[in-house]
Amino acid sequence: MFKDLHPSLRNAMYVVLFSFTALVAATFYTIRLTFQHFEPVMDKNYYEIGLNYEKAIENQKELLSQGFQLNTNWDKTTLLPLGELDLNVSLNQNGVAAKADSVYIILERNATTKNTARYDLKPSNLDFTGKIPLNEKGTWNMRIIASINGKSFEREGKITVR
Repeated sequence: MFKDLHPSLRNAMYVVLFSFTALVAATFYTIRLTFQHFEPVMDKNYYEIGLNYEKAIENQKELLSQGFQLNTNWDKTTLLPLGELDLNVSLNQNGVAAKADSVYIILERNATTKNTARYDLKPSNLDFTGKIPLNEKGTWNMRIIASINGKSFEREGKITVR
């Protein structure tokens, strides 16, 4: 192929050819991996969420100023064991038990939707309870979302499963 070239130039051309071939192969491999492990956007209705973002912040501030607070039986626990655990969520307003229309939690990992799960909690007197399966170790983002008179009240935090 490069027989007529000086040996040093011939070696340089082989290095360039090899590098180009490796670059093309790496590009196709990356594209293949991308399509094999494709994950959609984090939230399917991101446009509507964006439109209502200001209203959601306003509702959150209003409910906080009215003294609403979400508490769980996991609040004082730093490490949670693997398995199915009971979660109790209570809503308080200025230290007094308050009533919510519904409560659900969302468990998710950072930067991926692969393990995101939503769990609806069942009402029990003024509290909400449910069994939450914690089947993977690591740190999880937990969002507790309560509906209070048609307004969403949210609390975020992290839990660590060992």
